[in-house]
Amino acid sequence: MIKKCGIVANKRKPDIGGLVSGLASWLETRSVTALVWDDLAGVLEHGALRPLDQVAGQSDIVIALGGDGTLLRAARAVGERMIPVLGVNVGSLGFLTEVTVSEMYESLEEILSGGFRYEDRMNVQGAVYRNGKQIENVTALNDIVINKGALSRVIEINLAVDCGYVTTYTADGLIISTPTGSTAYSLSAGGPIVNPAIEAIIATPICPHTLAVRPMILAPTQELSVDLWAGHSLHGEPEVKLTVDGQVGFDLLSGDRIVFTKSEQKSRLVLSGYRTFYEVLSSKLKWGDTRRKS
Repeated sequence: MIKKCGIVANKRKPDIGGLVSGLASWLETRSVTALVWDDLAGVLEHGALRPLDQVAGQSDIVIALGGDGTLLRAARAVGERMIPVLGVNVGSLGFLTEVTVSEMYESLEEILSGGFRYEDRMNVQGAVYRNGKQIENVTALNDIVINKGALSRVIEINLAVDCGYVTTYTADGLIISTPTGSTAYSLSAGGPIVNPAIEAIIATPICPHTLAVRPMILAPTQELSVDLWAGHSLHGEPEVKLTVDGQVGFDLLSGDRIVFTKSEQKSRLVLSGYRTFYEVLSSKLKWGDTRRKS
C-alpha cells in the first residue's frame, strides 16, 4: 500500500509550482503523504520539503515531473531501493516519461488501487582504473559516455570484449548504453533502437574516423573494456570526460581503463497504460503511416 509519495520536478518548467502543489493536495485527500524535493522551495506553495535522498529513501513511489532528465535524476536517487518511478512529461512526450500531465491523475488512481504495471530496467556499470587501481565505479540507467572536449584532439580507443582485443579506433568518443538508453544519445550517434525489455550492452562510437567502425550489441553477460589514449586541448590540458546519464561527470586521463558490465542494480519504472514503446517511438521519431492507402 502506498502511504508516502515522493515528488521530483524540474523547477524550470512553466507553472511547475502550481502543478506540484495541486498534486500534493490531491495525494493528501487520499491519505498519501507527499514528500517534495527541496529544490522546489522557491516555486512551491504546498508540500513537505525534503532533500532528494530522503525523498527517494522514504517514499513508496516517486513521481518525476519534467522530462527524461528529471526521471533519470529520480532513478539515480532511488538507486538500489527498487522504488517504482513514474515519469510524467511536462511538455512533449518523452521516451521515458510516457505519461502526460492530462493522464497523470487517472494513472495515479490506478497506481493507488494497486493495478499498475512496471518494468525492471537493466543498468550498466563502469569501473575506472588508473595505474592499476580502481578510482571510480558508476552506474547508469541510460548511458555512460566517454567524450572529448570541444578543443581536444580525437581519442584513440583500444576496445576488448571478455579480455579479447577487438579493435583500435579513433573517434570523438564512445557511448555505452542500456536498451533504455538506446533511444537517447546513442540513437543520435547512429546506434540501434533496442526494446528496453531486452537486456544488452550497446557500444556506439561517436564520429569514428573510419567507416568500418560500427555500433555493437553485446550480451549482458559480457565485459567490455576500453583503454584510453586522450589527446590534449590547445591549452595543453587533458579534456576527456566520462559522463553518467548526462548528469554526473569527471575527467579521464590517458592510460585510464574503463570496464563496462551489466550492473546488479535495476531501475523500476511504472509503465504507461496509454501507449506502447513502439507507439512512443512512432510519435517521437515522427514515423509516418506508410501503409498502402486503398
